[in-house]
Amino acid sequence: MELFEYLSGNPTYKLDAVMKEYTLPKGYAIYTPGAFTHYIYEIVHGAVKLGSYGHHEQKVTYDVLTAPNTFGNLRYLDGQFFEFAESLMPTKIRAYQRDFFKRIIVEDHFASEWFNKSVVRRWCVAETRLFKVRALDKKENLKSVMNELNVQVVDAHGRQRTLLDELSMQDLGDLTGMTRQTVSTQLKQIETERVKARAI
Repeated sequence: MELFEYLSGNPTYKLDAVMKEYTLPKGYAIYTPGAFTHYIYEIVHGAVKLGSYGHHEQKVTYDVLTAPNTFGNLRYLDGQFFEFAESLMPTKIRAYQRDFFKRIIVEDHFASEWFNKSVVRRWCVAETRLFKVRALDKKENLKSVMNELNVQVVDAHGRQRTLLDELSMQDLGDLTGMTRQTVSTQLKQIETERVKARAI
């Protein structure tokens, strides 16, 4: 059972007072580094990319999330939270008041267990990607990330989209620890290998 299903079925919680739903267009900045927000967000449909800015103010993507993942600033990092969140496609999200969200993940046994599992899953994905950057060669690393993200996602308008198709070369480079140019080169090599394999 996911969090919203649990909360909406529990008469203790009056969600209308602490949660709102929004539909966002592709490329919408949900929040930017340094912006103050009072909400924790849950993806209902669509996808969101998270990242920050490099030394030259360029965007760097470090995660891609789909439903039913949550994201946002819980304000546990003493002002060190410097993240952007942007919709990758038309996306529907739920925005929970941060104080409410923080309270239930401490006080409610189900919400606490759900949150712990969600955080551990996110850690596992991040650690696995870092391992692949260090342990695999560039081509195998890129193939692995592409396989991971080559999934179907339903957007806010009910349209099926392939998540991988929504990502730029730069996004793939950020997620694999490569430059955009290196990703392009590796993709050409992967495609050449596929053509040769089909010809055999």
